[in-house]
Amino acid sequence: MSHSSRLLYATTFILASAGFLLPFWPLSVAGVAIAALSGRWIFAVIIGLLLDIAWGAPTGAYQYIFFPFTVLALACIVARHWGTRYFFDRNRQEKI
Repeated sequence: MSHSSRLLYATTFILASAGFLLPFWPLSVAGVAIAALSGRWIFAVIIGLLLDIAWGAPTGAYQYIFFPFTVLALACIVARHWGTRYFFDRNRQEKI
């Protein structure tokens, strides 16, 4: 594990846990989104599931999304995959 990976894991975990401890959910959203968009997919899903268990099920209009942080992590994973395929074409043509 490289130093940048350790720093990224620590930063996203600190953001997500600070969002839970300070009852300010946008910090938790930022932590999960950064983890998923940076390519740490399993870590993002695990943090999302832990935050979903800790916060409980949402109420009001969002009551049918039972796991919002996990859904966010999966959406960010799909966005990263789609964005990588769209912006960084791996099979570049050298000739026209």
